[in-house]
Amino acid sequence: MSQHARLRIDTDLDVYFCDPHSPWQRGTNENTNGLLRQYFVSLR
Repeated sequence: MSQHARLRIDTDLDVYFCDPHSPWQRGTNENTNGLLRQYFVSLR
């Protein structure tokens, strides 16, 4: 997500990151990232 600022501008979507030291947030975050990757790869 090093290009998160560009992603936010290009797609007009909000980008969220987990809070530091909050591992309970990461499971949902990683699952959502994986689903988004699958979606964008299928568009190629």
